[in-house]
Amino acid sequence: MKKIALPLSLVAAMSVSMAFAVNVEDPINKKCPITGKDIVAGRTSEYKKQLIGFCCADCVSKFEGDPEKYIKKVKEFKKTSVEEISFEDPINKKCPITGKDIVAGRTSEYKKQLIGFCCADCVSKFEGDPEKYIKKVKEFKKSSSQ
Repeated sequence: MKKIALPLSLVAAMSVSMAFAVNVEDPINKKCPITGKDIVAGRTSEYKKQLIGFCCADCVSKFEGDPEKYIKKVKEFKKTSVEEISFEDPINKKCPITGKDIVAGRTSEYKKQLIGFCCADCVSKFEGDPEKYIKKVKEFKKSSSQ
């Protein structure tokens, strides 16, 4: 077996180039959060330091116009730091009035817990008679101190 001596600078250059062989710019998701189709290379948007992939430029635009509306559909998305975790997130994902997905900003606080809704009408209905609807919020935690 023959040994080959390589200059240290060449070995260093090879290891640096091998380190860049892995694309650190790969999106965290495989499916477009807007359409559910496979993502396409180059159709991405950075959101909270994570690269999100899309199927087309139109979906990138939609996402960038209202990322909070679509980010919930990216199951690979991770809240990574204390600063990024919102303490304003509702405890539920479905509206207790209609059963539809909740919408950001459509909330009401009830017994120190934030309840989410699909629309302003549902917020009003809930606030008019919370005891009637709170039973439908399975995430609601009853506490004797409240």
